[in-house]
Amino acid sequence: MTHRMSTTTFTRRSLLGLGAAALTATSLAACGSGTGSSESGASDTGGSGARSSEGTIDNDGILRIGALVATSNVFPENFNVFGGGESAPGNALFWETLFRISSTDGSALVPNLGEDVEYTEGGKVATYTLRDDVTWNDGEKFTSKDVAFTYGFIYEEPGTEPDAEGNLPWLAKAIETPDEQTVVVTYNEPQYTQDLPLSLYYPIYPEHIYKDLDRQNYLDKDPVGTGPGRLKNFSGQQIEIEIRDDYWGEVSPDLAEVHIVPSGTAGNIESQITQGEVDWSQGGAPGVVTNFVTMEDHNGYYYYPDGSTRGIIMATHKGPTQDPAVRRALRAGADMGIVAEAAGIAYTVPSVSGLDTGIYASMLKDEYKSPMTPDVEAAKKELADAGWTVNEQGHLEKDGQEYPLKLAIQNDNPAEMTTMPIVVDQWSTNLGLTIEFTPLPPDVFGPAQAKGDYELSLWTTNAAGGAFQAFTMYMHSKIYEIGDEVADGNYGRWQMPDAAQEAIMAITQTPPDQVDAIIEHCQVLQQAVAEDAPYIPVQSNGAGGMFSTKKWSGLEEASEIDYFPRVDGYNNVVQTIAQFTPST
Repeated sequence: MTHRMSTTTFTRRSLLGLGAAALTATSLAACGSGTGSSESGASDTGGSGARSSEGTIDNDGILRIGALVATSNVFPENFNVFGGGESAPGNALFWETLFRISSTDGSALVPNLGEDVEYTEGGKVATYTLRDDVTWNDGEKFTSKDVAFTYGFIYEEPGTEPDAEGNLPWLAKAIETPDEQTVVVTYNEPQYTQDLPLSLYYPIYPEHIYKDLDRQNYLDKDPVGTGPGRLKNFSGQQIEIEIRDDYWGEVSPDLAEVHIVPSGTAGNIESQITQGEVDWSQGGAPGVVTNFVTMEDHNGYYYYPDGSTRGIIMATHKGPTQDPAVRRALRAGADMGIVAEAAGIAYTVPSVSGLDTGIYASMLKDEYKSPMTPDVEAAKKELADAGWTVNEQGHLEKDGQEYPLKLAIQNDNPAEMTTMPIVVDQWSTNLGLTIEFTPLPPDVFGPAQAKGDYELSLWTTNAAGGAFQAFTMYMHSKIYEIGDEVADGNYGRWQMPDAAQEAIMAITQTPPDQVDAIIEHCQVLQQAVAEDAPYIPVQSNGAGGMFSTKKWSGLEEASEIDYFPRVDGYNNVVQTIAQFTPST
């Protein structure tokens, strides 16, 4: 029996040992309000469009984009994303993957360089059919040899014997290329879930360029990719990329070049956009909806969830948060909608399961389809029924023992430094709890959180990339001992119920065209989180986009598209720039 890729709902798991913590390294420069201000024109879908789209700058065909850069404020001259050190922004205009990740239907896969993948042998064999109209930007034809070369160095040597730790190689035999448009990958174990991480992190490289290079150390200063870009000029302060006229995909016919400049500080990039010097930039400081958008009628801002979630992790291994009743009470005792509004950057509040209510709309159980809301009376009842009281000091108390609590966060995120004290204040107002807000530098916070030192700490609770990725960090195989320096995301040491463990394993064994079965498994996981409350969902992670319509228009809201408008992330920037048209 064979199974073809469905572009409806498609889930994937992590690749080559990339843990959940690594897979959710999301820029939190943009986190803010889901409701915004009516005076600024903010929408319920995440942001505010420009109030004027009348062009005021002569359009020269150049789209100017602001991009994040290291503290040196100088772009590294390297476009090799597999080696050579830090790579420059804009590499997604050169490198592409076989499929792109949709921002709808639970992170569906959409054909890109690949037209189709067919699974046989119970998921152990993946056969890819490639487009036949793609060329590299040096004119060479893109073929199956390029895919086999790239996936070959990703998966490393094939074999059928386990290593000393009992792990089989990924590949049972060498990757096959029966013709220029067909690639056959044979695994040792079923791998229905592999194409999502491949699509997120592993673009296809040109065999004819890289086969004789030291890939891990090579500084690529003249990238040859399948994307629409061709490098025209590079400097540490500006990257000039011309748009190919022979690109296989869609590009705006009015777009001739993309120039990328450092976005710098929040105030700096907001000023550049307002003055029309930059057309679009990823990011946005706290209050962007009410501050930046109102500076000028052509200014706009949208927030784009990426499917991952930021939340308050509660220790299931120590203190009062060992009790699910306490965890449910803390979750129900704070209004995350108020918290989001205070941040002012249009982020959305996830469902109680931790899943984004837009991206996972087709997969959520009916009772979890809406953003999480507070229920203070239910929170008080949870505590009372479990025998907990709140003493005069505002500490939880049971059986004559009191338990002071702290909320630890990393102190390098301006939005979270604004929003987390509000959460603490709500616990005080609603439940009478005095919980100490404890911001810490990264080099202190990170190691202590990994070891399980905190009863309450803020971090990523659900990874992006589908139902498996969203909950993979809580698998039974990832329950680490207290004091272990690496916890792979499960910092609260939550042991999900056996039914949930069976469900997440079943996802990896379910063919992607069996959508209803995948949804059923995902809903078991949702219910486990809702009932056991290992964390408190705070915000749907993602990225904001600030823009001006003085020169270009066309940037759309998250609810109108199936991609993630952002400068980084393969295929996203290509989809985004294709929508820009000259303002008139």
